[in-house]
Amino acid sequence: ATVASKAVRLLKSRYRLALSGTPLENHLGELWSLFEFLNPGLLGRSSMFQRATSASRPDADAFSLVARGLKPFLLRRTKDQVARELPARTEQTLSCVLTPRERGFYDALRRHYRTSLLSHVSKVGVEQSGIQILEALLRLRQAACHPGLVSEARKSDPSSKLELLLENLREV
Repeated sequence: ATVASKAVRLLKSRYRLALSGTPLENHLGELWSLFEFLNPGLLGRSSMFQRATSASRPDADAFSLVARGLKPFLLRRTKDQVARELPARTEQTLSCVLTPRERGFYDALRRHYRTSLLSHVSKVGVEQSGIQILEALLRLRQAACHPGLVSEARKSDPSSKLELLLENLREV
């Protein structure tokens, strides 16, 4: 746990509230940290939670128990449900071509995850592979955005998407 999450858990209060737009998408450890702040002990120890949600060897029974325990506490709301007065979202699609180096890194990562997922699915089935599939999709999306999001060693690599974003921000 981070120093900040440890410090937050030490706060004394009568009520606690946590809001997050993407607690599952970012990292399941973040979800545990949020609930440890809100209701200490609800999801068990961090090590037990990690075992239940491990990308390499998830415990299906423990994962099911965690999912059932979380269900009453998670609420998903859409803009239409809570803020109808907001204008409709405007979308703009921009095309971005990865450099050959970026494409090579992405394709190598895609091959790695394809091989590991096919092996994992053949052993435990698709139903028990959800976390691994989500992790693979997350890593591929990160690689497409900036190689440094996947590998610390590639932090200084250029990123076609970042350059396109910066160009568009300058215009705005």
